[in-house]
Amino acid sequence: MFVFILGREFRLSLAEIYSLFPGAVFEFANEQIALITNVSEMEVCARFAHMGGIIKIIKILDEVKDVPDFMTAAKEYLSQVDRTNKVPFAVAGYGEKFDNFATGLRIKKFLKPCEDKSFRLVNKEPKNINSAVYKQEHLAESHTELNYVKVGKISYMGTTIAYQDVDAYAARDMDKTRDMGVGMLPPKLAQTMINLAGIRSENQTAIYDPFCGLGTVLIEAAHMGYDTVYGSDLSSAMVTAANKSMGEFAQKNDIDLDGLIFEADAAKIAATIPEHMNMKTTSIVSEGYLGDVLGTKTVTPDKITEQCRKLARIYDGMFRELRTIGFRGTIILCFPFWDNRGKDIFFDDIIAIIDRYGFKRKELLGENIPFRTTPHGSLLYRRPGQTVGREIYKLQLLPKEQLGLKL
Repeated sequence: MFVFILGREFRLSLAEIYSLFPGAVFEFANEQIALITNVSEMEVCARFAHMGGIIKIIKILDEVKDVPDFMTAAKEYLSQVDRTNKVPFAVAGYGEKFDNFATGLRIKKFLKPCEDKSFRLVNKEPKNINSAVYKQEHLAESHTELNYVKVGKISYMGTTIAYQDVDAYAARDMDKTRDMGVGMLPPKLAQTMINLAGIRSENQTAIYDPFCGLGTVLIEAAHMGYDTVYGSDLSSAMVTAANKSMGEFAQKNDIDLDGLIFEADAAKIAATIPEHMNMKTTSIVSEGYLGDVLGTKTVTPDKITEQCRKLARIYDGMFRELRTIGFRGTIILCFPFWDNRGKDIFFDDIIAIIDRYGFKRKELLGENIPFRTTPHGSLLYRRPGQTVGREIYKLQLLPKEQLGLKL
């Protein structure tokens, strides 16, 4: 049994788990945690490093009655840690508030009789530590961050087995060729979107981003083990920047990459798509084109309407072309929505376009997850304070027998 600590956009985090662990059973889920069974520790640890929407993972060790019982269980666990020097440990809590620092001090007091080792409490405040402290204190070496997790009327004690490495994300993001005039897709979101396409396998061997920009999706895909990545962009400057970033990433990490980054109009994709791209095993993962940059002072209903008309022309052409070439891979694509004085306005025209060309909106959240997508089957992502958010869809061309007449 494992507890996944979810990111800020928790529905996307749940969708990522659902996609990567298709056999998992969601025993419980709320806005902060998901309690998962029917998965192995090996597969959890193997996939966690490439999960953008999960903050950390806890392996459940014992069921406990309450916080005092948790402290007893924690003392027993720590006393058996296979170390003879000073052992650093931390205390975290989910589902019930308590003073982490005071609780940790009491656990440390219980451990005084241990003759072969001493203990050092890492918590300095009455709250959970963050990933930087976890990494700095080397808690992963002995799995000594102990977690009290309350789910309904049941409480558990578990140890952290994986914590998101924010430094690694920051390093990859800073290594890219940058252009401050272009919106930046967060690397964590890029990873999550790649995972929403499914598990890398013989049925999913390559990633293509037809709006590649600076190459964030391509870099994250390569980092996740894809050795074939394709990217295209209408801007020659973006193609140059993405090629440069990918080359530097490959050289720094000593990896060989196949694929191509090329200049192309996404609305006329059929004429430029590489002949050797497999239309069945390649997935499209892209932030897409979100329109012109609009801020709180410049966004108006009229400007949003103008953006929607422009976007409709681009995506009508793109989906028509994808149907023409018979692209049957999974598509994970963002479309914009706008905050206009506290009211969200969506690019609703995209639904008619998707349906017109025979693409199916696929489920992002399973039935046993107690949260739903939007009525259109999408999930939303927006950073606090941003005017433009991302509406994320999972799409696939219908089988030939279900398609209507040629368009």
